[in-house]
Amino acid sequence: MSKHEQNGVCCEQAAAIRLEDGSCPPPHQTDHAHAECSCGHDHNHTHSHDHPHTHHEGCGCGLDHDISLESCDDGCGHDHDHPEGKSAWIAIFAAAALACLSFLPVPTFVSNLLLAAAALLAGFPLFWAGLKNILRLRLDETALLLIAVAAAMALGEFWESALVTILFRLGNQLESLAVARSKKSIASLTKIRPETAYLLREDGSYKEISAASVSVGSQILVKPGDRVPLDAVVLSGESMVDTSMLTGESLPCQAGPGQTLLSGTINKDGALFCRTINTFSDSAASRIIHLVQESSAKKGNTEKLISKFSKIYTPCIILSAILLTFLPPLFHMGPISMWLDRALVFLVASCPCALVISIPLSFFAGIGAGSRRGVLVKGSKSLEALAKTSYAVFDKTGTLTCGKLSVDDIVPLVDGISADELLRLCAIGESFSSHPMAQAVVSRYGTVDSSSVSSYQELPGMGVSYQMGEDQYLCGGDRLLAKQGIDTSSLPYANIYLSKNGVVLGYLTVADALREDAKQALAQLKDLGVKKTVILTGDNAETAEKIRRESGADQVWAQLLPADKVAHLEQIKQNGSTLFVGDGINDAPVLAMADVGVAMGLGTDAAIEAADVVLVSDRLSDLPEAVRLSRRTLSIAKCNILFSLGIKGIVLVLGACGLAAMWMAVFADVGVSILAVLNATRILRVKKK
Repeated sequence: MSKHEQNGVCCEQAAAIRLEDGSCPPPHQTDHAHAECSCGHDHNHTHSHDHPHTHHEGCGCGLDHDISLESCDDGCGHDHDHPEGKSAWIAIFAAAALACLSFLPVPTFVSNLLLAAAALLAGFPLFWAGLKNILRLRLDETALLLIAVAAAMALGEFWESALVTILFRLGNQLESLAVARSKKSIASLTKIRPETAYLLREDGSYKEISAASVSVGSQILVKPGDRVPLDAVVLSGESMVDTSMLTGESLPCQAGPGQTLLSGTINKDGALFCRTINTFSDSAASRIIHLVQESSAKKGNTEKLISKFSKIYTPCIILSAILLTFLPPLFHMGPISMWLDRALVFLVASCPCALVISIPLSFFAGIGAGSRRGVLVKGSKSLEALAKTSYAVFDKTGTLTCGKLSVDDIVPLVDGISADELLRLCAIGESFSSHPMAQAVVSRYGTVDSSSVSSYQELPGMGVSYQMGEDQYLCGGDRLLAKQGIDTSSLPYANIYLSKNGVVLGYLTVADALREDAKQALAQLKDLGVKKTVILTGDNAETAEKIRRESGADQVWAQLLPADKVAHLEQIKQNGSTLFVGDGINDAPVLAMADVGVAMGLGTDAAIEAADVVLVSDRLSDLPEAVRLSRRTLSIAKCNILFSLGIKGIVLVLGACGLAAMWMAVFADVGVSILAVLNATRILRVKKK
């Protein structure tokens, strides 16, 4: 094997591949991801809106709790962990060392100084944040910590104040690591867009330039191991391509001349010479990045509830701690020092960090897990609605069906003519037409010899008329035959009839084939508890009913205009939460009206904009998987809420009764937070069924 062939480029191609300096392109490491063939559709789409990204609020513990892809989308390669980095760990270990030194046989005031220094060293950033928040009248977790530590020192409990601060800071660092790992895992979904492209120059060489500056119609080179920078059509060259980051599939496919390549796919082993069909911002990778970034900015009802809860919760906790300190002594129920101790435990245990971190992280992880499977969900609100789906409504053409016509039945009606002969005669007449039905007939037959045709006429919307020898043929719908006085009322319904000199020889039925996974997808939705599956289509009743039977749908409404689809969906919505799946421009109004609009593929601008969920892989079987994942996400989020509130509630009651030690309070805050975060990240490890 030659050197060029080892690099995935054949010798003939190598002669044409020259960089600006005249050298051959360097070999590239192949990205060993998995892939799937692109669907072959022309995914021309524009999505270049800028959206503001909301950030995490409600917890001022000093951690970077920004659950947003935008914060990690700069490609800098840095570790976006806790903003203090290694210095935080140094401070924690140094504080722990000072606390240990306090056990030496030294005077009490020296021991107290060591413990105070340990608390200050470990908790300074938290104390400073708490002081600023108190001055701003924003009572949050850092404010609770500052009040608790200051009160403990005032009572001479220096060991407790140091222990709480060190454990608090340690727990925050562990939380930060868990959150950072989740963010890094999900943010990798947006690293699918190469920033440069090899552009063909006038002298025949290829220059590496910014992909954003490449215009539509330009010729580019995609080298082995490179990602496709812009949506393009292959002009020459063959290679296996990897589309796993777009579709979630693991199977590679062969790419060759005429095939559309979406940006973000990986060229694995051969050079591909392509012509761009979209700009950098309008290509598939850019659209996916926009969709994923948008998803982190749209909060659902659960997230909004937690944000509101945390703003009310903290002031109430501080007020309760104050009442717990001073109210019982007024009724001679014990000294104020005893109740102050209990109030400190109460304050530490009450911090709401577990809720305000883990709940957004749960939804963010669910959105990230869906993206890995080729399912883009636009925010936690859509994820919640998807989990509550009761009625699944589908468009027919391009959604339940493949969107490509094929010949289903060939039925001769007279003796002496076979099905093959009937198909041949129809193919001869249809070979002159560019109508989709005509092309389906020709495709079914193969190579057509039309040299015997002496005259030909196409009648738009009806069919064709042609003559061979002394015989006159009509090939088309019943309207064409009726125009020539031929009665078809006694014949079965068909798309194409063939008559010879006024006698009907037979008929063909042409239909859009059902997707291979459609029946399975609808059955799985029913297994997941979806009450009813409905088809809304503009097609004729006979074809629509045939697709309903084949797919296993419960009901079908045919011959509908876009406005009719909206009216029917509005009626269905009165019975429960609805999901509508479509792919065309005419589906946009229905997608927008449904509780959850699902768009197939990346093809139609209007459908993508109106939809809440996008099935990037264009596979209907991903829909039940998306419903299953959304329900698991919602279940984990609810589990975190109940677990956090339950543990805190128990420790708060025990603390108020004097039955809880400080370590229990620290666990109710820091320990519960860590467990809730780890529980949320389990969603990322859910395997596809």
